[in-house]
Amino acid sequence: MKKAHCHSPFQLMRRSSRIYLNELNMGKNQTLKEFLCLCHNVTQYFVDLFWQRKDFSSDLADLETVHRGRDRFHITTRLAQALAKQAKEMVRLVHGQGKCKPQVRKHTVTLYSHFVNISSFEGSFDFAVNLTGSGAPRMTIPVHTTVHINKFLNNGWTMAKTIRLGRDHKKRLFLDFILERPRPPLKTEGTTEGMDSNYKAGLVFSDGQTVAQEVYARVQTFNKRQKHTYAEVKALIGQALKQLDLSAIKILCVEDLRAVRNGARGKFPRTLNRRFSHWLYAYITDWLARYCEEAGVWLERKHPAYTSQTCSGCGRCDKRSRVGDRFQCRHCGFSVDADRNAALNLKQLGVAGVYGLRSLPSWNHVN
Repeated sequence: MKKAHCHSPFQLMRRSSRIYLNELNMGKNQTLKEFLCLCHNVTQYFVDLFWQRKDFSSDLADLETVHRGRDRFHITTRLAQALAKQAKEMVRLVHGQGKCKPQVRKHTVTLYSHFVNISSFEGSFDFAVNLTGSGAPRMTIPVHTTVHINKFLNNGWTMAKTIRLGRDHKKRLFLDFILERPRPPLKTEGTTEGMDSNYKAGLVFSDGQTVAQEVYARVQTFNKRQKHTYAEVKALIGQALKQLDLSAIKILCVEDLRAVRNGARGKFPRTLNRRFSHWLYAYITDWLARYCEEAGVWLERKHPAYTSQTCSGCGRCDKRSRVGDRFQCRHCGFSVDADRNAALNLKQLGVAGVYGLRSLPSWNHVN
């Protein structure tokens, strides 16, 4: 039995918006917490089962396995199927990354249209989430809308029939609403540009755009006992990225830092390490990927090796050419900001359609 495909004729973009259930009465609150605990245990049971069997395929769980979980935890077949599917996806993802058996640490569960429907609410609340049974508790959860959700709805996004119910580390219940919209077609006209990410200089683009420089100055003012610093940095980065102009860009090339090992950059003082940790590169890349998706821009990841040591003019790689924040080629005399030079090298990788600089015929490493 294969995984069912999406029936929509369009490729959809999906975003989530979280609402905390702070106004839920104690009875419903306790019922949902018990339901989440049950789902957590069942999902972990299926994870252990699939990992023991070495079942890493994309096929849905067979009925014998589903019934085994159903009888063990006294749940419905439909709920057991949904939780087995989530466990299968988790095992498959972790195995593909070469990691050990996953542990289900978060108390979250994805509820499809078989378990829930969303309707308008007559009263002081805006709409109601109705849990219709099939293994989930039967109840109505009234919720208020938020500015974040209204912004999506006003921009043409629609609310999906699927929600995510969960509990965070502070044991607060929340609902994640899934919003979706057809994905715009990729641009067929435009330029190929590169982007270099730097803790001090911000985001530097090969077309001359530079944003997020103010993050460095703000991070320097943080002390080690200050709270919510990462949330403040995320807000600053989000505001900076909204200033980008992608209208003339068709392909954007960024550094692929997913394979960079932790601790490979050497030892730094503790204060400097704490400040470095505020440059949230993964968050920047994820936000940029969503922004490019909405703008029809193709985002490519390129190997970061030698991008800051190679001259974007002549292709000679010499580590002596970079001195601090300045790059001046020792062979052809080309002089430019070091981050702009790295962005230009990433642009060349995009134009040539290769992953790393060593694949370019013009690249020449100078010892």
